[in-house]
Amino acid sequence: MADFLGYHSEWNLGSPGGWDYQRITQIIGKVVWRKLNEIKPIPVDLDFDHPLLFPVDGFVNMLIQALREREGNHSGLIAVVAEEETLKTVTENRNLAKRLNTTDGISGALMAPQELELKGGRVCWRGRPVSLIFLDFNT
Repeated sequence: MADFLGYHSEWNLGSPGGWDYQRITQIIGKVVWRKLNEIKPIPVDLDFDHPLLFPVDGFVNMLIQALREREGNHSGLIAVVAEEETLKTVTENRNLAKRLNTTDGISGALMAPQELELKGGRVCWRGRPVSLIFLDFNT
């Protein structure tokens, strides 16, 4: 077991899905590993919390960096835009918007494209200017 190199990774860079699937996999893996060790101790120290295995954080940081390059240190709204019929069912998009909301001065909101409007030359959502759009369409 000293040479154990196994791990699972889900990197689907086309959507926040792959990023979030990896996070979910780590949470499940950690619980399963703990249960297995309760049944029969396995003398292998696995780090399920290593930042490399939580790529959604890096993805969020990338979006925030792009917003900062455009807006400076001003607050901003990052719109997570997806098909209307997926807004309630696609967990990873909801999780991405929630994760964006954990950064001071940044808001994340999940919406359908028809919820966006043009006001005074700016794209807005519910009257609020949008700083950055992440678009996740599967069709």
